[in-house]
Amino acid sequence: MPAMLRSIAFSLLFLVLGVSNVACQEFDYVVVGSGPGGGPLAVDLAKAGHTVLLLEAGSDLSKDPVYRDVFRAIEASNDPRSRWDFFVKHSDDPERELQYEHTTWRTTNGSFYVGLDPPEGAEQVGIWYPRAATLGGCAMHNMAVLDLPSDDDWNYIADITGDDSWRASEMRKIFEEIENNHYLENGTTGHGFTGWLDSSQDYGSWPGNATDGTALLKSIVGLSSASGNTSSADMTDEELRSQVNRDINGAEEDRDQTIGVFGIPSHADTEGHRSSPASYIHQALNEVPDLQLTIQYDAFLTRIVFDQLVATRPPVVMAVEYVIGPSAYKADPRHDPSRNTTSGFAWAAKEVIISGGTFNSPQILKVSGIGPADELQQHNITVVADVPGVGANLRDNYEGSVLSLAAKPFESFGGRYSVQLKTSTSQGGRDIFFWPLNGVLEGFWPGYPNYYGPNALGFSFVHRGQRNSRGAVTLRSADPLEPPDINFRFFETGGDEDLQAMIEAVRFGQNVKAEIPESSGMSPFDELHPCTGAATADCTDEEIKEFLKLQAYSHHASGTCAIGDVSDPMSVLDSRFRVKGVEGLRVVDASVFPRPPGAFPVLPTFMISRKAAKVILEDVRA
Repeated sequence: MPAMLRSIAFSLLFLVLGVSNVACQEFDYVVVGSGPGGGPLAVDLAKAGHTVLLLEAGSDLSKDPVYRDVFRAIEASNDPRSRWDFFVKHSDDPERELQYEHTTWRTTNGSFYVGLDPPEGAEQVGIWYPRAATLGGCAMHNMAVLDLPSDDDWNYIADITGDDSWRASEMRKIFEEIENNHYLENGTTGHGFTGWLDSSQDYGSWPGNATDGTALLKSIVGLSSASGNTSSADMTDEELRSQVNRDINGAEEDRDQTIGVFGIPSHADTEGHRSSPASYIHQALNEVPDLQLTIQYDAFLTRIVFDQLVATRPPVVMAVEYVIGPSAYKADPRHDPSRNTTSGFAWAAKEVIISGGTFNSPQILKVSGIGPADELQQHNITVVADVPGVGANLRDNYEGSVLSLAAKPFESFGGRYSVQLKTSTSQGGRDIFFWPLNGVLEGFWPGYPNYYGPNALGFSFVHRGQRNSRGAVTLRSADPLEPPDINFRFFETGGDEDLQAMIEAVRFGQNVKAEIPESSGMSPFDELHPCTGAATADCTDEEIKEFLKLQAYSHHASGTCAIGDVSDPMSVLDSRFRVKGVEGLRVVDASVFPRPPGAFPVLPTFMISRKAAKVILEDVRA
């Protein structure tokens, strides 16, 4: 746009919007959110020579050891300095919601109570689902697991869009481009060794040294058939080490069908320090002192501004409005409504990219006039584009656990590793990501987890490939600072098949305990859930199913701004991340996946960030 016309446009906008005393600047691109989608994308666009404004709603905590060190993830996710407290529902049934053991209530003094017997006067707020508002987003408080989706997950996007650049073979190239692998021999096929994203994996030298952990591992290896037969009692320590060091992200053709024990790689360096969007941003700024990347901290987007004056073309993104001030969003536990904020305004000469995450990206679109027309009209929001799929298709992988107490404390549990399983209801490949702990993950609630002492044996698992797509993120009001209503509607579609897969994961864990020899001193095990006592064979599948239906949880939401066939009314984006019905607007974060990408979405989101940078720059050149 010529300078004179831009000046006129600014003046008209300020008159219409009533904007005054604002920080007003112009950039080629405005990226909203610095998490796994937005942070790397902002760097890549700036490295290509463009001016970029990166809006981050939180502060930079990346040098703080709580966020730097992966092993402090639980501490980080509980930290109010970065925490956004979303409270979600698992169903539309109020009675069912009251049976979730970790339901959160706000007491009359403002503190949280978690459980089934709240004090008098407490308000039920829901099921806690924390997100991270800090430079780097949720990559700063997660467990940092790097798990590539199955080839089918990538190929599905290619099939529904007709865009072969989404094929698994092409996405593998992007993975190789961004990865800086530290745990395999340089040059290993399917991996990268020069990218920005460090990947590391604990070298599993412990089998044979950790007596209790080795006995447990032998039982797991045998039952998962990773040794090629059902007997692993005679496996050597070296053979066991080869199991826990297997590469879960290998390029083998049959990777998605291969079950058994694998290592767990992390987006971290060899010191256990997170490799994150924050570290990539700092690295870029240090290496390129004149990089045209501007970061505005404590900046929360309130509205996208469109040019709708030309009737013959779709509305075009012109600018963004935001507020500047700490804890402006009401999900922040430190939010103070009396605290003043200042107004910000930025002109986007080329595009705006929304990377707010699965809950916030659809909210941003909706309060800006893009979404289901009837919902927008209910809140007196002017409809810019009627896109019914915005906020729909909320999906997540179901998670569960088996918790037991051994007959004695674990003296040497060993390192971390995973077990990949394929159940009878699998839709193609392995569908359970399973890992043992000297503790347990039972879900998320303020102050989680519970500690059960040194005797605890927990088997946590993620069911990938769940079938339910009935969840939704909907507005409570037109206020952009008001968290939306979030309902996952667990098990509404495909529930029997998904629950059967989880039952099989539970039974696998119970069988592992049964195979551990009495000479280990660990048995008998007293199971606390989903069954109780030592005689778990007396616990029926129906009882396990009922427990899982009520107590399953999740933590890796996706799908609310789904890519799809542009002719599908429920798709939100085309295969190049462009929002339907408008121009100059894209979404790049976990919300774009039409179905959950593997067990943990952080790696696929890192990958689509680089893919988005490529297609945006291709469009500029075109």
